[in-house]
Amino acid sequence: MVTDKPLAGQRILVTRPQAQADNLIELIQQAGGEAIRFPVISILPVPRARWGPLHLEQTDWLIFVSRNAVNSFIQGWQQDLPPQLRLAAVGDGTASAMREAGLTVDCQPAISNGSEGLLQMSAMQNIQGKQVLIVRGVGGRERLADTLTDRGASITYVEVYCRTMTEHGRQACIAAMYADKLISTSVAGLDNLCRILAEFRAELFCKPLLVVSERIRDHARSLGFRWVEVSADASDTAVLNTLIEMDKQHGKQ
Repeated sequence: MVTDKPLAGQRILVTRPQAQADNLIELIQQAGGEAIRFPVISILPVPRARWGPLHLEQTDWLIFVSRNAVNSFIQGWQQDLPPQLRLAAVGDGTASAMREAGLTVDCQPAISNGSEGLLQMSAMQNIQGKQVLIVRGVGGRERLADTLTDRGASITYVEVYCRTMTEHGRQACIAAMYADKLISTSVAGLDNLCRILAEFRAELFCKPLLVVSERIRDHARSLGFRWVEVSADASDTAVLNTLIEMDKQHGKQ
């Protein structure tokens, strides 16, 4: 059957955690593609009893670094937030999760490119003397905290979830290798993908890979991936557009 949908006949491997993949998978299907759901990271909430004291009544900014951070925090906190507290998101997905949970988003970058975009916002410039609590997973990146510390803020963390590598059976791994393109949205996810599909690594490195930052691209190339494209930002729409644009690059790699 002839179709003018841009991803018609293509299989796309989506490696996002289970709860974060639905919207992207729907967009891929609307564009005519077949999305292969293959999460490589499982998200496990850290119990509230292990968070430690938060002192939100003395905090100026609460920064959420991911949708997982929002959902795990809301699951564990279950109280009203102090009225003086201002809330920030690193990108669209995080902000959407905040609004879905009934939270106000006081600061959100125009482009979803992680902590870099948030750090460019005017609200994050004159932050000297402010108390900032960053809500993240266990072992997150330090750039956001380091930069805000350099600007004079006092930083604390609350780590509300942890990541584990998802297990897949052999048949699921074989099915994953039928993908025409791969999507990876984190360094940890890319490492897990390579571990899970280690048996097929030589073939894996030959498949077109889409990532959402130059940092992940550089890591992918160091692992051995030959064709790596970076989306304009981390939003699902940008990822979809890049998937479509990659076909125009065919033969140029």
